[in-house]
Amino acid sequence: MGTRFDTSWVPPLEEQPGPKYRALAGAIDDAIRTGALAPGVKLPPVREMAWEIGVTPGTVARAYREATDAGALRANVGQGTFVRDRRETGRLIPLHPLTFQAGQDEIDLRNSRSPMIGQEGIIEAAIRRAMESGATVLDDYTRAANDLSVRETMSDWLHSGGVPGAAADVIPTYGTQQAVLIAMMASLSGQHPVMLVSELVYPGFQQAAKLAGVELYPVASDNDGLNPVAIEEACRIARPQAILVTANLHNPTLITMSEARRQAIADIARTHDLQIVEDDVYGWLMEERPPSFPSFCPERTWYATSLSKCVAAGLRFGVLVTPPGRGAVGQGIVQAMNYRVSSLIGQSVTQLIRSGEADDIRKKASEHLDARIAMTRKWLGRWGIRTAKGANFCWLELPEDWHVASFDRACRDEHIRIATAGAYVLPGHDVPNKVRIALGMGLSDAVYEDCLRRIDRVLAQPPVEMLT
Repeated sequence: MGTRFDTSWVPPLEEQPGPKYRALAGAIDDAIRTGALAPGVKLPPVREMAWEIGVTPGTVARAYREATDAGALRANVGQGTFVRDRRETGRLIPLHPLTFQAGQDEIDLRNSRSPMIGQEGIIEAAIRRAMESGATVLDDYTRAANDLSVRETMSDWLHSGGVPGAAADVIPTYGTQQAVLIAMMASLSGQHPVMLVSELVYPGFQQAAKLAGVELYPVASDNDGLNPVAIEEACRIARPQAILVTANLHNPTLITMSEARRQAIADIARTHDLQIVEDDVYGWLMEERPPSFPSFCPERTWYATSLSKCVAAGLRFGVLVTPPGRGAVGQGIVQAMNYRVSSLIGQSVTQLIRSGEADDIRKKASEHLDARIAMTRKWLGRWGIRTAKGANFCWLELPEDWHVASFDRACRDEHIRIATAGAYVLPGHDVPNKVRIALGMGLSDAVYEDCLRRIDRVLAQPPVEMLT
């Protein structure tokens, strides 16, 4: 069978041992070493390769991921998969596109920061109180008493929001992403652990999975979140050990699961012995918080959240709540990474929570978001923009006469940076024609409204070539 792509190389799978995906990854590696695949050569798309060699697209996608993780290939979103000019050594964790610095004259609407409502002075005063409270916060990073008081405070605060967890099972972290990474490392085992995820995954979690050596297996969603039928099918095919859920305000789709859907996923997790890692970074600004997964199946849920969206992102303070009795496992991983979260940060957060100031900030932040959502709907409502109370970003399916790459370029021509769905897609998968727009946290109302006005104008003027 002749090939239909750049190279005449056809992978000899019959010469490779093991499962077909590993055989294909091995054949790619051998071809690169022997020169049959030259540096810079573009490999065929997943479906085309699958057709050529008579395997499923999932087999090819997994092989490409393995070869990419091994440093033999590089995957460029929207462009394809290429042989590297030289093999990467060590574990490569590429910077994700939402972290690239915007230009000097660009307004960045890619990242969803915490609302700034004048909490700087409150936080500064909390830091001073922490310094004066008698808890020594600067002379030692190993002080167990400081760590314990933070865990007890966070346990009480989480309980107030309906999240059960004993202080011994509450692990302070540097934000939600580190909490999710720790949960991956603590709950998964083996050479090639698999975790189920939604088809659109926050790029920071993709980085965490790569660092932890975890394969992410995408599962289809519907308007209520991850689809139980798709989860069941994925359990039979991929044999996962865990599932990552964002039940409240999924990033970027803004879907919040119903209680019935949460219960259905909890039941599947028990049936298939899945660990559940729950990302709830946005849930603490919701008007009404549905029960989180620790309420449905505490024995297998690793719950991650932080103050990054509801109090202040710069604190970099989060928590992981482990299943009962597993706290020491999480603490051991944190100790290997950075020993403990800074006592200065932890004690300052304790001051903010015990004084009630953290909840006051949350309330004012929610009011600020309400005003921004109203402004966003005023200018972009006619385009079907999706917003949700508690989220500081919106989600837009572009009109048919726009393509996501062209729209991104048009916004950049207006000196506005937005996040395309490509940032959330796993390598080898199609990019939806959708974009995420942050609600301009840190920008004045006037500047943000001007951005919305310009985005509305862009949407109303699609490229001529898209109309022909």
